[in-house]
Amino acid sequence: MIVAQNLIDNSETQLTTKFKFLQNQLSHTLPDLSQETSPRWQSIINNASETVIPAGTSILQPGSPCKQFMLLLSGTVRVFQQTPDDREVTLYRLKPGDLCVLSINSLLHRKAFGAFATAETAVTALILSKGQFFEALAVSQIFQEYVLVSLSDRFHDLLELMETTVFESLDTRLICLLGRMSRASATDTIHITHAELARELASSREVISRLLKNLERRGCIRLGRGCIQLTA
Repeated sequence: MIVAQNLIDNSETQLTTKFKFLQNQLSHTLPDLSQETSPRWQSIINNASETVIPAGTSILQPGSPCKQFMLLLSGTVRVFQQTPDDREVTLYRLKPGDLCVLSINSLLHRKAFGAFATAETAVTALILSKGQFFEALAVSQIFQEYVLVSLSDRFHDLLELMETTVFESLDTRLICLLGRMSRASATDTIHITHAELARELASSREVISRLLKNLERRGCIRLGRGCIQLTA
């Protein structure tokens, strides 16, 4: 009996340790969720799995069944669409704390994923099964609010993307993109190729190179090998 009780105590200690470890990780990226400590939430987290995805890995493709929910703890995931002429349009990027609204839509409506999702960097994530995801929605108001706010914010971002794509010229979109990248990296030098910029803007490398040359002639940027320096 003593041995059995010790095994039970050790098992409970291990589960508590795992929960505290994962909650600590969540606190860095999802501070609101780290405050959720109900027993049922603890059970969900204890039964979730942590995974590491190498950079460049294709996570989901159009038509893929979406059977899991991913809480991103570190790294970056790019979600994009591909046009019939093989150009790519970036819909959004997932950073730690962000939710993929397309995967949530797939889970809620039980339908296939509608875009490409690729790990741009090495990614660490907490994976919940479909059942765990729905249980988390049922037991945690904090998680519910987190999902709803994320859906609202991402919908607004997609509306902005649509508006800029339809109503703004390509050179304006290029300038805005360079500005956002500069602010995000807190530097005037952006390490990116012309082909990568073309991919971001659903254009061709030749067109982007021509626009960049025009900006350089106007003194707005200075082009280097694999980098662009903002000068204005």
